[in-house]
Amino acid sequence: MSKLYQYEDLVANGKLIKRPSKIVKSPYIGDIFINEKEQLVHCPSLGMSGLLNENCDFLCSKSDDPKRKSKYTVELIYLPSTKDTYCLTNTNPQFGNYIFRKIVENNLIDEYKNHTFFKAEKKYNNSRFDFYIEKDNNRKEFIEIKSVVLCDFEKNNHPTNIVHWKKNDCGPEISILDEYKKAAIFPDGFRKNKNVPISERAIKHLNELTNCVKEDYDASIYFVVQRNDCDYFKPSRKDKFYYDAIKKAQENGVNIKALSVIWNGDGSCYFDKFLPVVIN
Repeated sequence: MSKLYQYEDLVANGKLIKRPSKIVKSPYIGDIFINEKEQLVHCPSLGMSGLLNENCDFLCSKSDDPKRKSKYTVELIYLPSTKDTYCLTNTNPQFGNYIFRKIVENNLIDEYKNHTFFKAEKKYNNSRFDFYIEKDNNRKEFIEIKSVVLCDFEKNNHPTNIVHWKKNDCGPEISILDEYKKAAIFPDGFRKNKNVPISERAIKHLNELTNCVKEDYDASIYFVVQRNDCDYFKPSRKDKFYYDAIKKAQENGVNIKALSVIWNGDGSCYFDKFLPVVIN
């Protein structure tokens, strides 16, 4: 497998006490107990829709920058998976872009091998897409990246329908059976009113990708799933606006793709596989 990234000198056994911190009230700063001391920690993705909580284990990086309020940053979280196993996921929302760049540079996507031009942050009309690539078949493509950390289960095969359970010290109880299939999902987030999108910007990108296709560009959105325990990807039904927008974009020629990576306890990241995309 091709290594995509390697953290150096991660600190293990951090335990979240409170977020926001008692001292710094920013939601991006929390209190942790690490190395037998209470310290401030930076949380790049806030609470990660509940994944970062008082019961989970995580790995931190440490900074010696005297200007920083927090010495530590939450980088990787251990998540409960099937049976009695765990997987790791990255907490930095910008890492999806970095991972995709490394995947292209390592020629892990056949379509982009021998590309003639590759650029990040390419403007198109009123949007700025994550990547623009010119392929060896003279086709030009705009690419948007979304980092995915959450999962769901098939409607008729949810683990709550299974009666055999194993207590789990990190998060909720998990089934000891693995007959059910797990889906990576996007988007998720807090909103006061369910009648508005979780992210208007994400929907705007889908509409702009559709316009790219109309102007004879190739257009793709890649969901980079930062955990390796999912069987496929699907858009979340939690946001009907995004669900309708991605379905319409697919019908109009936008490529909807998903891939997963493996994060290891030593801080290394590897390409895993492409995941099937299910949009009913």
